[in-house]
Amino acid sequence: MQSVAEEGAACPIALDKQRRISDRIAMMGIPEAQMTDEVHLAISALMEKLDDTTRELSHTKETLAEMERLVDVDCVVPIANRRAFMRRLTWAINMHERYGHPTSILYFDVNHFKTINDKYGHAAGDIAIRHVSQLLSTAARESDFVARIGGDEFAIIMYYANEEGARKRGAKIVEKLAESPFVFGGRSLTVTAAYGCYSIQSGDDAEAALSAADMAMYVDKRRTKAGEIS
Repeated sequence: MQSVAEEGAACPIALDKQRRISDRIAMMGIPEAQMTDEVHLAISALMEKLDDTTRELSHTKETLAEMERLVDVDCVVPIANRRAFMRRLTWAINMHERYGHPTSILYFDVNHFKTINDKYGHAAGDIAIRHVSQLLSTAARESDFVARIGGDEFAIIMYYANEEGARKRGAKIVEKLAESPFVFGGRSLTVTAAYGCYSIQSGDDAEAALSAADMAMYVDKRRTKAGEIS
């Protein structure tokens, strides 16, 4: 009758596996006299079960991480959604409180988005949202955090940027948007946007800071005459 080691010797893979198990058993300090074939098989089975459980746990962690990543991504465009934005904004506020680095929020609202949907259909509206998303992502610095807050509204967290610097960047972005039409159904369409800026202050929370940037955007929307879809 073959011993456990002899049975595994016929297969290189099995032999390698057996060696790894033997090495782990050796580390357990079990006296050689007590290491019968029955004990060896029992310990080997337990170790294999432990390995299987470890692999399953690793796979579960990877799956959960992927699910969390997907939950943080907008359903229409490949950028962060409001959930991810608020979590990052909370972190940015905490960093501002700790180190005092200037951080600002830019808030954008697409003008006459309902007109696009009503006149050209929701497919055109989706393309318009993707167009704005791509332009914002391209215009943002590598350190900035871009998100779609909902509907036709977007926001950017600008680290190491005071209100003046962020406001200038916002003006350039809306200017670039007005100069960059998108094509739908063979027709060139132009969208414009209003924007607001808010610089994070000590004592802010994420909801209050975002609301302040939102209010600044509405001030801009009332002050300027929003362009029509052309």
